[in-house]
Amino acid sequence: MHSHLTRIRLAAVAALAIPALAGAASPGTPPAASASVVTAYVLNSGAVTPINTVTKTALKQISTKGGPSFLMAMTPNGKKVYVADYDGGPGVLPISTATNSPGKQILVARNTSALGVTPDSTTLYIVDQDSNDVFAVSTATGQTVGFVPTGEAPVAIAITPNGASGYVANFGTTSVTPFAVATDAAGPAIKLGYAPMRFAVTPDSKTVYVDGTASVVTAINTATNKVGRRIQLGAAAGDIAITPNGKTAYVSTSAGVVPINTATNTPGTLIKIPGGAIAITPNGKTAYVAAGSGVVTPINTATNKPGKPISVGTSASDIAITPHGKTAYVTSSLGVTPINIATNKAGKLIKVAGGAGLIVITP
Repeated sequence: MHSHLTRIRLAAVAALAIPALAGAASPGTPPAASASVVTAYVLNSGAVTPINTVTKTALKQISTKGGPSFLMAMTPNGKKVYVADYDGGPGVLPISTATNSPGKQILVARNTSALGVTPDSTTLYIVDQDSNDVFAVSTATGQTVGFVPTGEAPVAIAITPNGASGYVANFGTTSVTPFAVATDAAGPAIKLGYAPMRFAVTPDSKTVYVDGTASVVTAINTATNKVGRRIQLGAAAGDIAITPNGKTAYVSTSAGVVPINTATNTPGTLIKIPGGAIAITPNGKTAYVAAGSGVVTPINTATNKPGKPISVGTSASDIAITPHGKTAYVTSSLGVTPINIATNKAGKLIKVAGGAGLIVITP
């Protein structure tokens, strides 16, 4: 069962276009001295590479001290990045973004399948696929402060923006476990009828959207934890992202991207572009979709019309946008390509030894 579930989880990651690749590892160096410098962190299978977004240069890689790593999360305050081993150890490695130095590994899970952080940056949740538990860890001390029992084979976690509730996707029992962040008390399982793998939460914390192995997205009311409308997508679901105003959820599918009106939970007309990882600009005007075919397609969120595809020269993996909304960074097997959001032009490739998979950016 364990090896079977492991393969399923990797397949889910590939569907989201965020696999990491092998690479070198060496001690990190801090970003520029100015606290205003925004730093992007990209993950490959053995290291994290910081990128200075002002100079658009890669800094020294930071060893993840374990086997291949496929999970990364940043605290909302931008002070720490957490990286989880996938093969080679159960550890979660904290990295200080002030110094780009790794701290002491957090060894609580046997097989970490997801990471989540509370909005106040005080608690890291480590999802353990083997023990069917979620461990709450203090980000200040690295010590366990609680745990949440889940269903079988938990593979994803979401924390509501108001910090009140958490949701865990149970692949093995085709359900979602809700829990109270203040007490880590789990509520009754929310049955879905399909294996969940991804979450997105509206900015007002009122609705959690979950997709997975079916061609549907399910809306969960966070006040009641009741399942609402099952939104039909017409094709296999992938990444999901919600606009900052909370009005539209965009779901990547094998046939394109489906916009969902969150007020009515009804799908709009399919946007026929290659699906992949989705990132939305802070002003909410544009959604970017990075496809494995090596193109990034901008979508005008006012009209849901796609713009001209932007070639990044190689298979696109993940995408993230700077907090000021001026640049999108797209990862690939060669490194990271910056895209000027004002012009939708790709800039010069930032080469990363070993390639780049997941990406997070400091606020």
